[in-house]
Amino acid sequence: MKRRDFVQYLCPSMAVLTLANACVQADEPVMVLSTSEIQEFERVSTKYNDEGYFQEGNQVFVNLSNPAYSKLGNNLGYVNILDAGVLLLRTDEKTLKAFSNCCPHQGIRGAWDLVNGRFRCDNHGNSYNVNEVNVVSCSSNSVSGGLQRFQVLAYQNYLKITKG
Repeated sequence: MKRRDFVQYLCPSMAVLTLANACVQADEPVMVLSTSEIQEFERVSTKYNDEGYFQEGNQVFVNLSNPAYSKLGNNLGYVNILDAGVLLLRTDEKTLKAFSNCCPHQGIRGAWDLVNGRFRCDNHGNSYNVNEVNVVSCSSNSVSGGLQRFQVLAYQNYLKITKG
Protein backbone atom coordinates (compact mmCIF):
# COMPACT_ATOMS: atom_id res chain seq x y z
CA MET A 1 0.00 0.00 0.00
CA LYS A 2 1.36 3.42 -0.91
CA ARG A 3 1.90 5.93 1.92
CA ARG A 4 -0.75 8.32 0.56
CA ASP A 5 -3.31 5.49 0.39
CA PHE A 6 -2.34 4.38 3.89
CA VAL A 7 -2.78 7.89 5.31
CA GLN A 8 -6.12 8.38 3.55
CA TYR A 9 -7.32 4.97 4.75
CA LEU A 10 -6.10 5.14 8.36
CA CYS A 11 -6.29 8.79 9.41
CA PRO A 12 -9.99 9.53 8.98
CA SER A 13 -10.83 6.65 11.29
CA MET A 14 -8.71 8.06 14.12
CA ALA A 15 -10.02 10.50 16.69
CA VAL A 16 -9.42 14.12 15.75
CA LEU A 17 -6.97 14.83 18.54
CA THR A 18 -5.18 11.49 18.42
CA LEU A 19 -2.17 12.49 16.41
CA ALA A 20 -0.31 9.44 15.24
CA ASN A 21 3.00 9.82 13.45
CA ALA A 22 1.50 8.39 10.25
CA CYS A 23 -1.16 11.11 10.17
CA VAL A 24 0.76 14.00 8.78
CA GLN A 25 0.04 16.08 5.75
CA ALA A 26 0.71 13.99 2.63
CA ASP A 27 3.44 16.32 1.37
CA GLU A 28 5.34 16.28 4.68
CA PRO A 29 7.69 13.43 5.62
CA VAL A 30 6.52 10.71 7.99
CA MET A 31 8.41 11.08 11.24
CA VAL A 32 9.29 7.92 13.10
CA LEU A 33 10.12 8.76 16.68
CA SER A 34 13.34 7.48 18.13
CA THR A 35 13.44 5.82 21.54
CA SER A 36 15.03 8.95 23.02
CA GLU A 37 12.26 11.17 21.63
CA ILE A 38 9.59 8.94 23.15
CA GLN A 39 11.50 8.96 26.44
CA GLU A 40 11.57 12.76 26.31
CA PHE A 41 7.76 12.88 25.99
CA GLU A 42 7.49 10.46 28.91
CA ARG A 43 9.99 12.47 31.00
CA VAL A 44 7.89 15.63 30.82
CA SER A 45 4.52 13.88 31.17
CA THR A 46 4.11 15.04 34.79
CA LYS A 47 5.35 18.61 34.26
CA TYR A 48 2.43 20.19 32.39
CA ASN A 49 0.90 23.27 34.01
CA ASP A 50 -2.82 23.99 34.40
CA GLU A 51 -2.85 25.47 30.88
CA GLY A 52 -1.65 22.15 29.46
CA TYR A 53 1.87 23.02 28.41
CA PHE A 54 5.41 22.82 29.73
CA GLN A 55 8.28 24.94 28.45
CA GLU A 56 11.92 23.94 28.68
CA GLY A 57 14.41 26.19 26.90
CA ASN A 58 13.33 26.58 23.27
CA GLN A 59 10.96 23.60 23.47
CA VAL A 60 7.28 23.74 24.34
CA PHE A 61 5.45 20.52 25.16
CA VAL A 62 1.66 20.59 24.76
CA ASN A 63 -0.91 18.16 26.16
CA LEU A 64 -3.72 18.24 23.59
CA SER A 65 -6.05 16.50 26.06
CA ASN A 66 -6.18 19.69 28.13
CA PRO A 67 -9.48 21.58 27.58
CA ALA A 68 -7.47 24.70 26.66
CA TYR A 69 -6.77 23.07 23.27
CA SER A 70 -10.32 21.99 22.40
CA LYS A 71 -10.47 24.60 19.60
CA LEU A 72 -7.79 22.60 17.77
CA GLY A 73 -10.38 19.89 17.11
CA ASN A 74 -11.79 22.06 14.30
CA ASN A 75 -10.15 22.92 11.00
CA LEU A 76 -8.69 26.42 11.24
CA GLY A 77 -9.06 26.31 15.01
CA TYR A 78 -6.18 28.03 16.75
CA VAL A 79 -4.81 28.64 20.23
CA ASN A 80 -2.40 31.33 21.36
CA ILE A 81 -0.08 30.02 24.06
CA LEU A 82 0.77 33.53 25.09
CA ASP A 83 3.54 32.97 27.64
CA ALA A 84 5.24 30.30 25.51
CA GLY A 85 5.27 32.52 22.41
CA VAL A 86 3.37 30.06 20.20
CA LEU A 87 0.30 30.15 17.96
CA LEU A 88 -1.02 26.64 17.23
CA LEU A 89 -3.18 26.24 14.14
CA ARG A 90 -5.04 23.23 12.78
CA THR A 91 -4.86 23.60 8.99
CA ASP A 92 -6.78 20.41 8.19
CA GLU A 93 -7.89 17.23 9.93
CA LYS A 94 -4.34 15.85 9.88
CA THR A 95 -2.10 18.86 10.38
CA LEU A 96 -1.19 21.12 13.30
CA LYS A 97 1.28 23.91 12.70
CA ALA A 98 3.05 26.15 15.21
CA PHE A 99 4.09 29.77 14.63
CA SER A 100 5.65 32.58 16.59
CA ASN A 101 2.96 34.67 18.25
CA CYS A 102 5.18 37.77 18.06
CA CYS A 103 3.77 40.28 15.58
CA PRO A 104 6.36 41.19 12.96
CA HIS A 105 5.20 44.80 13.07
CA GLN A 106 5.74 45.82 16.69
CA GLY A 107 6.07 42.59 18.69
CA ILE A 108 2.57 42.35 20.18
CA ARG A 109 1.85 38.75 21.28
CA GLY A 110 -1.65 38.54 22.67
CA ALA A 111 -4.07 39.95 20.14
CA TRP A 112 -4.62 37.65 17.15
CA ASP A 113 -7.58 36.74 14.94
CA LEU A 114 -7.62 34.25 12.08
CA VAL A 115 -9.18 35.90 9.03
CA ASN A 116 -9.29 34.15 5.64
CA GLY A 117 -6.48 31.78 6.62
CA ARG A 118 -4.17 34.59 7.79
CA PHE A 119 -3.36 35.76 11.29
CA ARG A 120 -4.38 39.38 11.83
CA CYS A 121 -2.83 41.31 14.69
CA ASP A 122 -5.51 43.27 16.50
CA ASN A 123 -3.05 46.02 17.43
CA HIS A 124 -2.77 47.64 13.99
CA GLY A 125 -4.75 45.24 11.76
CA ASN A 126 -1.78 43.88 9.83
CA SER A 127 -2.17 40.31 8.60
CA TYR A 128 0.44 37.61 8.10
CA ASN A 129 0.36 34.39 6.10
CA VAL A 130 0.97 30.90 7.46
CA ASN A 131 2.43 29.49 4.25
CA GLU A 132 6.09 30.28 5.00
CA VAL A 133 6.14 32.84 2.20
CA ASN A 134 8.22 35.98 2.80
CA VAL A 135 8.74 35.15 6.50
CA VAL A 136 9.40 38.25 8.58
CA SER A 137 10.85 38.41 12.06
CA CYS A 138 9.38 39.68 15.29
CA SER A 139 9.34 43.47 15.74
CA SER A 140 10.87 44.04 12.28
CA ASN A 141 8.31 46.78 11.56
CA SER A 142 6.91 44.61 8.73
CA VAL A 143 3.25 45.15 7.95
CA SER A 144 2.90 41.98 5.83
CA GLY A 145 4.66 38.70 5.11
CA GLY A 146 4.62 35.36 6.85
CA LEU A 147 4.89 34.31 10.47
CA GLN A 148 7.89 32.28 11.58
CA ARG A 149 6.99 28.58 11.72
CA PHE A 150 8.30 26.18 14.36
CA GLN A 151 8.96 22.46 14.08
CA VAL A 152 6.22 20.24 15.56
CA LEU A 153 6.66 16.64 16.63
CA ALA A 154 3.60 14.61 17.68
CA TYR A 155 3.35 11.63 20.01
CA GLN A 156 -0.06 10.31 21.02
CA ASN A 157 -1.94 13.39 22.38
CA TYR A 158 1.23 15.40 22.90
CA LEU A 159 3.20 17.87 20.83
CA LYS A 160 6.77 19.05 21.10
CA ILE A 161 7.34 22.43 19.49
CA THR A 162 10.90 23.53 18.87
CA LYS A 163 11.20 27.30 18.60
CA GLY A 164 13.94 29.05 16.71
